[in-house]
Amino acid sequence: RGQLMSNNFLTVRDLIDMGFGCRVTIWKKVKLNEFPAPIKFGNAVNSPCRWEKVEIDNHLHQLRMRSKVKQEVNYEFRKQYASK
Repeated sequence: RGQLMSNNFLTVRDLIDMGFGCRVTIWKKVKLNEFPAPIKFGNAVNSPCRWEKVEIDNHLHQLRMRSKVKQEVNYEFRKQYASK
C-alpha cells in the first residue's frame, strides 16, 4: 500500500529533484497559480502535502507545448530594430 502512494504522489523533495526549483520557489509558484497545488493529507499543521503525479505530468506537458509555440516566434521585428 505504501508503494501505491509513492507511485501516485510526489513530495516537495521529488519536485526539487525534478528541477522545478527550491522549496520556496515551488510554494511561490503554487501561490501564484503557476504550479499545481498539492493535496494535504490530514488536518494537522504538520500533515504531509503531496502532489498528484498525473497533475505534474500534465503541467510538464503544458510547459512543453508552450516551449514549442515559443520556438515558432517570428523574430523579424526584433532584427529590424536591433540594427538601428
